[in-house]
Amino acid sequence: MNVELYKDLIKDERGNYYVAVQKEGKELTLVNAMLERSYQDLWEFNEEFKKKYAEYEHQFIGKMIMDKLRHDIVFASKEDSDGQMYDLAAVTGNYKVTFIDMIEFYRNPREGRSHDSDFD
Repeated sequence: MNVELYKDLIKDERGNYYVAVQKEGKELTLVNAMLERSYQDLWEFNEEFKKKYAEYEHQFIGKMIMDKLRHDIVFASKEDSDGQMYDLAAVTGNYKVTFIDMIEFYRNPREGRSHDSDFD
């Protein structure tokens, strides 16, 4: 098993999804995948944004992020996809896993981080 940062998804027994944000040898740091996905795009609420995301008008802001995660879940579930889907129990059998609390991740978002390869 080789969990890739920001790419593979890990599902727990309750249906929560996580993504690895740091990897050192056999130690993984995970954070809630929806939270991590919320830091992928910087939104500027201008006319271009309104046109690009018109179907989301009068929707909850989380819907755009959940749709992005749902897309990633579908592709990670396919055997021939770029990302993989792992079961948390299997991951904890192969790695020492720690979790980042959501508020802690908020203080340390993806913004300003180096490329993923810096964590390998």
